[in-house]
Amino acid sequence: MTALIDDLRIALRTLRRAPGFAAACVLTFAVGIGATTSLFSVVDGVILRPLPFANPDDLYFFSEQGRDGAQRLPSYPNFSDYRTEATAFAALGYVVGQSAILRTGDGVTNFALGKVSDGFFQTLAVAPLLGRGLLPEDERPSAAPAAVLTYSFWRSQFAGDPTIIGRTVTTAEGGLTVVGVLPPGVVFPIWAQIYSPLSAGAPPAAMQWRNLHVDGGMIARLAPGADRAQAEAQLAALSHRMAEAYPADNAGFSALLTPLRDTVINGNVRTPLLFLLAATGVVLLIACVNVANLFLARLARRTHELALRSALGAERSRLVTQLLAEAVLLASVGAVIGLVCAALLIRLLATGDSSVAIAVGSFVPRLEELRMDGRIVALAVSLTLASALAAGLVPAWTGSRTDLARVLKQGGARNSGGSGTAGRRLLIGAQSGLALALLIGAGLLLNSLWRVTRVDRGFESAGLLTAHIFPSPRYQAPDSNLPELYRRLVDAVSAVPGVRGVGLVNHLPMGGAWTGSRVSIDGAPIEPGRELTVGVRSVNQPYLDVMRIPLRRGRWFSPGDMRESLTGVVINQAMADKYWPGADPVGRRVAFFKSAAGRADFGQPLSAEVIGVVGDVRQFGLEQASDAALYVPFTAAPWGHTSFTIRTTGDPALLIEPVRRALVAAEPDLVVDGLTPMDLVVSGTLVTRNFLLLLLGGFALTALVLAGIGLYGVLSHLVGERTREIGIRRAIGASEGRIVRQIVSDGMMAVTGGAVAGLTLAWGVGRLLASQLFGVTPTDPFTWLATTLVLLITGLVACYGPARRAARIDPLTALRSE
Repeated sequence: MTALIDDLRIALRTLRRAPGFAAACVLTFAVGIGATTSLFSVVDGVILRPLPFANPDDLYFFSEQGRDGAQRLPSYPNFSDYRTEATAFAALGYVVGQSAILRTGDGVTNFALGKVSDGFFQTLAVAPLLGRGLLPEDERPSAAPAAVLTYSFWRSQFAGDPTIIGRTVTTAEGGLTVVGVLPPGVVFPIWAQIYSPLSAGAPPAAMQWRNLHVDGGMIARLAPGADRAQAEAQLAALSHRMAEAYPADNAGFSALLTPLRDTVINGNVRTPLLFLLAATGVVLLIACVNVANLFLARLARRTHELALRSALGAERSRLVTQLLAEAVLLASVGAVIGLVCAALLIRLLATGDSSVAIAVGSFVPRLEELRMDGRIVALAVSLTLASALAAGLVPAWTGSRTDLARVLKQGGARNSGGSGTAGRRLLIGAQSGLALALLIGAGLLLNSLWRVTRVDRGFESAGLLTAHIFPSPRYQAPDSNLPELYRRLVDAVSAVPGVRGVGLVNHLPMGGAWTGSRVSIDGAPIEPGRELTVGVRSVNQPYLDVMRIPLRRGRWFSPGDMRESLTGVVINQAMADKYWPGADPVGRRVAFFKSAAGRADFGQPLSAEVIGVVGDVRQFGLEQASDAALYVPFTAAPWGHTSFTIRTTGDPALLIEPVRRALVAAEPDLVVDGLTPMDLVVSGTLVTRNFLLLLLGGFALTALVLAGIGLYGVLSHLVGERTREIGIRRAIGASEGRIVRQIVSDGMMAVTGGAVAGLTLAWGVGRLLASQLFGVTPTDPFTWLATTLVLLITGLVACYGPARRAARIDPLTALRSE
């Protein structure tokens, strides 16, 4: 222990004499260890840590799959049959989503209410953080409406008030008594904010429809002793019986079990995070190589010192430990800095209060559960020791192999080659190869992003303002005139100065929401298990012009079509190509069903003639092809909530507050959400791609800079070692250009060799990123060539400085200095 303390004391004293070297090493270690620790903490909290439920491996998400592979959510009547007859499960739970209005001191706000069946929380097997969960007595119609809050909703709306239990949360539907608050991370589905009993009060009439397969979810917990294979065999038999009993809705469909973990953490989250973690590991490895090069260069100047210490009796093992102590000390300081930065980042993400946390949380689940615990600190300590060994072992071993006689004979003279030259060039090649692999990965993502942003979205987003409108529940009653409310609101917004036109649609393009209906084409029967489904767009007459969607064939709705009785429908090109390939669909008939869940007219059949075909609009994002869709007048198929698309004469952001005031003035009980320029809505669909590109691009640039610095440092040191040799060559007639070419050639040989190895590694990187690419292949030649040129140009720039300095060496000065 005393020897270790002595080694650290000597290392500290030695490093104090080289502050520039020490600072460079500390910052390099801080970047590598901090980035790796931060990414591992996210991967650990999101992917590796078990879901916060008892025996989470026994939990499954329940869906139904048709013969064509299409999946749907079970209807509530199907859920009831599964719960009654499926004995392989200890418990099953059902949740249906509902948009609700919360009254606060500042007015009203919208929230997502999860109406859950009895036993839902027993299926999850989770203990509340505060209070209790929902009990069977809460299901009675005579019981006071109870509510359980999610942790994030409790924090955001009630500031984490510990006295919330027993308080009444006032909603537009009435009061809900808060009986519990869930722990952090306990949210399923991920959109839920408040849970209340499904059967308390009058459940929506649509819940009794066996063909309602939207806005719900079903979970199941295996019974003790049962396994997945037994459950699936039982469900197969049960699905067959249900298909025979209800052929119109269940024929051709079978139950499908998916581990709940795979539902919460899907491949769109898992693959990018694991890849980024691997990328940070590469950056850390490059950092270690860079520090090793710095050590080797510095050791070449300490040869005389190490020789004298050896002459005074220092054993080789003692020299190795002392040199390693310097690496450990530098890595430890860098790790402390990196760990502090990682802790701040984790806290920022876990609180969810910042714009960064909100952006990341939009596609990465479970951020609430992130924490800096003993496992993360242990990882940081392990990374510190591993980094110190990786960066310091080779230099320490090389530095301890000092030829005492040669060094003393040379005295203070510099040598002409250096024992570590080949090793340093090899390290430079390794840095270059790793940097190129990351550069190619970032280049592929950048190329994909460029192609995605140039996809035809089907409408003109510039100059558009969007708004989501949630009317109060009284407008959901069968005798309410919801279309009249929407007309009043459209008129109010149209009167705002700067508004050119106002469109109305139930689901905003690029918003990701979708409601489908089964359809019958020209009277053909619906084939069981192969549901013909299309997206239903409930729109007003100005919608087409406001969005500037092209009309392909026939006509759009006229003002006379905006009435309760349906006179015709308009379809998009995707539906025309799917159901009438090569034929004119105008004049053909389509039968479908009203699909606004929760309304009394849900499931009512409608039939109309196709009067026109319009261009395709991307509904789910720029990367997904347009779905088959039909447009119906909002008067014939009213929706309980809607979205406005507002065409403006100038910057749409300037009209956000005027539009909000106009809407609230027209209907005080209205919740207005999502007042956002459409360009921001479109860019929001690329947040995952942008995040991945930002991080990977940052890592790639860091690796490139580290490789360039390492190459510059090594060549600068080699030029210093070869001062005498270069002076002699200059004295006998070597030109400056020849000296420059020689030095640059030496450096570029290492870079080129590393680039060849990096291209091989990049092949694997491209394969890992294949699911994240759009419009490019993992071996896209343009990307590979461009990024390789970037590496080679960086190498040339790094080589040129030392080469020019070598060319300007004065022969007499060089020989005299020896």
